[in-house]
Formats: sequence, C-alpha cells, structure tokens
Amino acid sequence: MSQRGCMTCRDRKVLCDRTFPTCTRCARAGRRCDGYGTRLSWPREGDVRRAILGPAPAERRRYDARHFVHTSTWDIEMHALISGIDFGYGTEQHPTMRKFILKDLDNQPTEFMQVVRPVLSPPISLVSGMLDQVQMVVYQASFSLMAFGHDALKIREILVRMALSDNTPSATAILKSSLALASYHRDKDHSHADRLKIAALRALAASTQGVIGADESFRHIAAGMLLCTLEIYQVSAASSHWLWYVCGSKKIIKSAKLDERAPTNDTTTLIGWVHYSDVLARFSLRHWQPNLLEATGFTIGAHFEPFQPAVCAEAQPAHLVGPPHEVLYLLSEVCDTVVEPSDPRFHESDYQQYLKLLEWKLRRINVSTDGNNTLVERSRSNSDRAVELYQLATLIYLKRASADNPKERSRLPEWIERSFDILSYSEDCQWPFPLLILGCEARTDDQRTMILDLISKTERNIHFRKLYSIKMMIQRIWVQNDLVEEEFNYVHKLGVVLSSANRAVPALV
Repeated sequence: MSQRGCMTCRDRKVLCDRTFPTCTRCARAGRRCDGYGTRLSWPREGDVRRAILGPAPAERRRYDARHFVHTSTWDIEMHALISGIDFGYGTEQHPTMRKFILKDLDNQPTEFMQVVRPVLSPPISLVSGMLDQVQMVVYQASFSLMAFGHDALKIREILVRMALSDNTPSATAILKSSLALASYHRDKDHSHADRLKIAALRALAASTQGVIGADESFRHIAAGMLLCTLEIYQVSAASSHWLWYVCGSKKIIKSAKLDERAPTNDTTTLIGWVHYSDVLARFSLRHWQPNLLEATGFTIGAHFEPFQPAVCAEAQPAHLVGPPHEVLYLLSEVCDTVVEPSDPRFHESDYQQYLKLLEWKLRRINVSTDGNNTLVERSRSNSDRAVELYQLATLIYLKRASADNPKERSRLPEWIERSFDILSYSEDCQWPFPLLILGCEARTDDQRTMILDLISKTERNIHFRKLYSIKMMIQRIWVQNDLVEEEFNYVHKLGVVLSSANRAVPALV
C-alpha cells in the first residue's frame, strides 16, 4: 500500500485506497489511474501559490556597432598573405618605395580627404577677418599641433610670438601657415585654407633670398611644421607630402647646426617638435612597404607614383634631453636595429647583446617628472602617463620584433598589464603609436572595448583629433590575430596591415 494517494484521486481531491498497482476507486469508476510515481507539473494560470517568479536574468550589455570586428573575404586574403610569406625586412628603407592603395579604399569614406590637389591662386589680403582667425589659432587650432614632451600651449605661444615679431617673409610664412590651419578647422569650404597655404609657401620661397641666419632658420622650421600639420589633416589619407616637411625641417636643423647651439626654451621646443615627428616617420617608413604586396602579385592593390624621401636619411637632432626624448632616441634606434630571423645577424651574440642593452636603456628611464614613481595613478600628470606609455610601447615593440629567448624570464606580460592599467585611468589617449602597439596586444573583449572607447572619447574630448586610420589598423590586426592561434611574424604583420590600410606613409604623430 502506498503512503500517498494516486495522482488521479489527488487531482479529483477524493480519498484514495492506495492499493497497487492501481487504486480500486479508479478501477470501479472506470477511470485511468495515473499511479503513485513522481509527476512534474507547471503552475496553473492564476495559481498565486505556485506561480512564483525568480529574479529576471541580467540584461546582456549591448555594445555599439563599432565594438564588433567583422571578418570579410578581404581579411581572409590578407590572412593568406601574412601567413604564407616569410618576407625578410632589412634595416634600410626600400630604394623605390611606391605608393600603394587598396581597390576598396576608393569607396571608403574618410574625414581626412578633402582636397586632392590645391588650386594655385595669387596671394590674398589678410586684413579682413584677420583678428578672428588669429584668435582661432590662439585658442583652438593650436590644440591640433602634434607634439610630444612639450605642451601644445607652449608651442602656440612660440609660434604666435614668431609670427607677429616683424614683417619679414619668414615671419609672414608662419602667420599665413597658422591662418591656413585655423581656416581649415573653422571653414567647411577649404579653398581659403588652400590659398593661405600657397601664400605661406611663396613667403618661404621669398625668405630664402640672401643670407639665412639662425633666427630665419628657426622660422623656416616653424612654418614647415605648421604646413606639415595642415597636410596631415588635409590629405593624410592619400598623400605623403607631410613627410617632406618633416624631412626638410630636420635638414635645416642639421645644415645650420641649430642643435649644436646654446639651447633656449624656444629652440629646444621647436627642435623637439621636429624630432618627435621624425622618429614616428622613421617607424612608419620601417613598416609601410607596399612593395611587399606588389612583389607577391597580390591583386588587391594598385601602384602610385614613386616616393623617395632622400632627405630623411639625415641624422637626428642631437643634444635633446629629458625622458620624452630619451624614449624617442631609443625608439628610433630600435627601428634601425631590429632584423628578421632570416637575417644572418639575427643569431649573432653581439646582436643579441645589443638588444639587451637597448632594453636596459629603456627600462632605466625615469619617466616621473618629480622623481617619485610611487604616486597614485590618478594623481599623475598626463605628460608622465604619455611618456610611460611610449616607454612601455617601445619595450613591447622591441620584444615582439625580436625573438624572445625562452631561457630568460620575459617581462612582456608585465609591461602589457601595466600599459592597460595606465589606459584604464586615462580619460583619453591622443598618441597613435602607443595605441597601435597596445591595440595589437588587446586579446580579450574587455581590453578591445577599452581601446575602442578610449579612441572615441579622445575624438570627442580633444579638438580636431581624428583617429579613424589607427582604429581601422587595430581592427584589422585583431581580425588577423583571431584567425589563427599561433603568433605571426610580428614585423611582417605590421608591414602588411600598415601598407594595406594607408594610401601613403601613415602619420602616427
């Protein structure tokens, strides 16, 4: 006899005789006996005693569409190119570096490509609206100047002082270059900026007549770097003209021996501005090699005119001191030193020892301006964070570009963790080089979301800062990292991605 009634009697709410295998009451009534086993049931509608709902599951966070990295057939083709070729990079730049453009880039929108070729026109009068434009330079356009280690406000003050010092052609060139940059940022119609740019170039040409002293040389550098900045914003997606201004400014420094003169705050700031742009240009030239794709017969590209920046071979400005320039000197040295595993020098002991020396020099740089590295991260200045990010990014690049010795403890995970810790406390990050290197190391969704959010906040918070090209390169690298578990040749991967994502030498400044 069962201890409980059958399920049929329980549903009818009558007394069951509890006999096996079926109850007698059900048999006499001609009903089917459902037995005495366990029966699962759902709460009936309106049953307030049993229809108790638990807490609803937390709603899954919906990321914006920009957080998704889509893999296309184009990415698969690039993956085949990266994984199927062992291309040996030399430490010298390719002698016939030709421009390369992907066939699908013509259909991609870009915020940079506004004017393909400036239209020549006579110089214009700057009397009308000059004060308004000068104010624009002073209070807004100066934030688009790309410098490292020196506040943009300091460069602004120097440029304004030089531009308004007198009416010489070189001072006029600085003024008109500044106004061209301001006009570009302020006006939707960029024809005015183009005319000011041409006027600045004519003023520079006029200033070369006669003897050029040190002051004139510094003014040429200032005007050249302003035009370089304008070129980067104006047609950076399709032209390498910005690089000519950097190389020309550096050539002036070395030819006039400006870096060997007694330094002043103004001259050091200007030379440091050129140095920063030059080092990042060397990094871009190290990896932007469209001949890499052309040599393989890859069908996604097309050729442009030859590009041979011969003046870029000039030595770097000397005697710059301070943590920012120490890092930049070493980054330049790393770019010139690191070779591929296919290079015979790769396995030489002298080469391996030199890499260790470079790493030691980088690690010993004290990036804190007050000599106290124990400061709470939130209280550190943005300049200290920027210098440390460059230091860590250079260390990571050095380790990735040169094979790690398995017998030695690698500090690479420690550097990566520290870098993302700094980024987590940063409201923005306007530095493309660390973003690119650290973006390559973002493996988890949280890290990648952090990078994308940081790029978006930077574009919102910092005047005129656009990082579309950097974001595109980082996303392409993520796709390639996700397509295969083992590591690619790091230098080779950077070369393919930078060359395919840019129509010209990328300006990572």
